Amino acid sequence: MFKIGIAEVDITPDHPMRLAGMLNPPEAQGTQWPLHARVFVFSNDERQIALVVLDNLLLATPLIPEFRITVTQDTPISPEDVMIACTHTHRAPFAAALMDEEVNFDYVDWMREQTAEAMRQAMASMQPAFYRVGHIVAPGWTFNRRQIYRSAGYGEQVGTQGPQDIPEFIRNEGPEDEELKILQFENMKGRCLGGLVNFACHTTVMGGEPVYSADYAGPLTELLSKQYGGIFGFLQGAAGNLWAIDTSHSSTLLDKDYMGPDHALQMGKALAEKVNEALRTSCIQKKDRLGTARMVLSIPQRKVTRKQVELAQWYLEKAPEDLDQQAFTRQIYGHDFTFFHNDPSVQKWFAHETIGMWEWQRRTGTQELIEAVEVQAFLLGDVALVGLPSEIFTEFGLKIKAESPFPETFVAELVNGWHGYIPTQEAFQHGGYETRLGYTSRLVPEAGDRMVEAALTMLQDLRA
Repeated sequence: MFKIGIAEVDITPDHPMRLAGMLNPPEAQGTQWPLHARVFVFSNDERQIALVVLDNLLLATPLIPEFRITVTQDTPISPEDVMIACTHTHRAPFAAALMDEEVNFDYVDWMREQTAEAMRQAMASMQPAFYRVGHIVAPGWTFNRRQIYRSAGYGEQVGTQGPQDIPEFIRNEGPEDEELKILQFENMKGRCLGGLVNFACHTTVMGGEPVYSADYAGPLTELLSKQYGGIFGFLQGAAGNLWAIDTSHSSTLLDKDYMGPDHALQMGKALAEKVNEALRTSCIQKKDRLGTARMVLSIPQRKVTRKQVELAQWYLEKAPEDLDQQAFTRQIYGHDFTFFHNDPSVQKWFAHETIGMWEWQRRTGTQELIEAVEVQAFLLGDVALVGLPSEIFTEFGLKIKAESPFPETFVAELVNGWHGYIPTQEAFQHGGYETRLGYTSRLVPEAGDRMVEAALTMLQDLRA
């Protein structure tokens, strides 16, 4: 018999901490939609597995093993049968070293203990259940943020987060994934116990607001809990190249039509209504089949050159104020843009990134640095959930869903760690932020194809 236990705990700090995900990170001054850790435990007569959903930007990969061990202590669940997903909000404390900031280990340790308490509560609440699964298109809320421009003598170049209303603009590089998926759990009397919502859009709608916040996932899950009862979690879809701004109208994080608490609330309400529509035509599932699969891939990093290091050092030490930023970007990177505006603060950040990657790679004592990349899959009846440890481009998520042998497949990113952005091979030809070598984008161009191949292989194995 299929059983489920669900619990949540608040993981919002009670004092100011720096907020991860953007340059010059501020300290939080209050809270707008609290941060939560939510635990979903699934069981049948043969096994128990668990999904942890954290309102955080991401967890550094080395933190995952201890997290799994802590939350499964004194439970029958194997640590490897735990999937840990982050919602990717940019308004939570640092759980990875980004933007020249360090991991806030005091916060990570506290968050881990809080999550272990949620696991204990979820285990204690186990009860027979069934579930509904539905999907619907939610247009107008997620947009491709990689704009392609004409470049004299250099072909087509991407300027991430750029405008579309200039003569040089050609097209957006890729598609959007506008599908919203919902998995709702009910007890045997039909009372809602909670659910999981899956949608692909960067949780950066709060912009630079100096507050702790779950971003648009906050009002979304809050509204669903008020309407149906129970506890709802948000799974970030494959959104490495998607965000909430339609750059045919705007391309600025300061645009209040697309950023800030009002728009986050508006987006949460709209997506909650789409959940309602999807549930009206949802399918009831009563199969108690559970399955798990995981593969750990060995994927190399791209290499920094000595010439790039020399240019980065020159920039930090000697660059004049009137330097042509686009020309320098082309010199050190081979492309016209990082972000479209080529701001000097971004150039300085990536100069540090270049030097940092060089130091990391040369100290390994090997010819290339290999990362262990875990791809994981869960199976609940005929519903599959694929977890990918990266900010992966939406093309890969669309491919997994299209070629999955299951009628409903959820794809979640920022699962079980983080290995940077995973762009398509086409994206590497165009440049832009997501492909520029640094800690945020460091694996070889074929990494995405290998991760998709692993995911589809595991899904076929689970089907068999």
